[in-house]
Amino acid sequence: MTRVLYVNQTDQVSGAERSLLAMLESVRPTVDPVLACPPGELTEAAHGLGVATTPIMGTRASFRVHPVHTSRGLYEIGRSALQIRAAVSRLRPDLIHANTTRASLLSVLARYRSGPPIIAHIRDWAPAGRLPRLVDSVVGRRADAVVANSTTVGGQFHGLPLRRPVQVIHNAVDLTRFDPAACDGAAVRRELDIPDERVVLSVIGQLTAIKGQDDAIKIAAELVDAGADVELLLVGTAKFTAPGASLDNEDFGRRLPRLAADLGVAERVRFLGERRDVPDILAATDLMLMPFWREGFGRVAIEALALGVPVAAAAVGGPLDIVRPDLDGLLLPPLDPAAWTRELLPLLADHELLSEMGEHGRDRAREFSLQGQTEAVLGLYRELAGVEPDRTPGSIVGR
Repeated sequence: MTRVLYVNQTDQVSGAERSLLAMLESVRPTVDPVLACPPGELTEAAHGLGVATTPIMGTRASFRVHPVHTSRGLYEIGRSALQIRAAVSRLRPDLIHANTTRASLLSVLARYRSGPPIIAHIRDWAPAGRLPRLVDSVVGRRADAVVANSTTVGGQFHGLPLRRPVQVIHNAVDLTRFDPAACDGAAVRRELDIPDERVVLSVIGQLTAIKGQDDAIKIAAELVDAGADVELLLVGTAKFTAPGASLDNEDFGRRLPRLAADLGVAERVRFLGERRDVPDILAATDLMLMPFWREGFGRVAIEALALGVPVAAAAVGGPLDIVRPDLDGLLLPPLDPAAWTRELLPLLADHELLSEMGEHGRDRAREFSLQGQTEAVLGLYRELAGVEPDRTPGSIVGR
C-alpha cells in the first residue's frame, strides 16, 4: 500500500481542508495516509476518519510583506519545513501531497535530493504581486507535479518553469451526503420560522470581504425594495484572523449586521454562524448566491447543484468551471449588486424555471463525483511513485 504524507499549513477547517478530508476518506482503501498539520480542528477531523497525524508548526504567513509579521512568517516556514523533513525521515512516505500553496512551499523547502516526489495541490487563487509570483515559481520549479482545482488557479502558473504541465483535478462533492432524499430542508425552515412561500437565498462560506456577504445583503435589500419576498441566510464565521492577515475578517464580520440594519433588512438576514447541517441548509434554499469576487473553486457550488439548487455566482475563478449560465445557474458581474438584482428578480418569480435549473444542476454535479476525483488522484500517485517499494513502516504519531 502506498504511504502518502499529506501536508496542510493550518489547523483551521475551511474549503481547502474540507476538500482534503473528503479526499483522505476516498483514497483510504488504496493509500496509507498520514497528515502533517498543526494540532487543532483539522487533526481532530482527521482522527475521526481514522487518519494518522504528525504535528508541525504550520504557518499563517500572508502574501503581503509586513515589517513584523513577515519575519514571523519566515520563522514559521523554516521551522515547519524542518519538521516536515524530520517526518519524511521517520515515516518514509512514497509521496508527499501538499494541500495548498503554502503547504506546497513548506514541502518543497523541506525536500532533499533523495526525498519522495511532491505533489503541489493548489487550491487558492493567489493575489497579484511579486511575492505570490515568486512563491508560485519556487513551487512550480521544485514540485514533481502541480495540481490545480480549477482552470483559473492553474492559469497562475502560466509562463513559470514546471517539471510537467499543470493538471486540473476539480474538487469533488459527496453525492451520498448531498442527496435530496437524505436532506431535510423543511426542518430548517421550521427551525427558522420561514414561511413556505418565501424565497430563501443562502451564502455559505467564511465571513470575509472576498466572499461578498456585504454584496449579498445589498442584493437582498434591493430585492425586498422591489417587492420580492426573500430571506437571506449567511452561514459561516470569520476565519484566518491572525495578526498580519491580508484582510481583517473579524471587522468585516462585525460590520455585516450593521449593514443589514442600515438597509432596513435586519429581519430578512439571518446570521447562522457555523453549521454542521449544511446539506439541510442547502435543501432549504431556493437559490445559492456566490458573490465571491475571488474564488479558486467554490465547492459549495457543486454541493448546491447536487441538491438541485441553482447557483448565481460571480463570473470569476472556479465557478467558471462549474456553473453553466441559464442552464443550472447564472454567472454575473462581480461587485455589482444592482446588476444581480436586475437578473434575479425575473428568475425568482419563475418557480418553474428555478425547478428546471435545479434538475440540470443535479446532472451537472455528477460530473464532480468523488469517484472521478479519486481515480484521477490515484492515477497521478501511480505515475509518480511507480512500484511500491518494500519497507518497514516507520513510527506514526496520532494513530
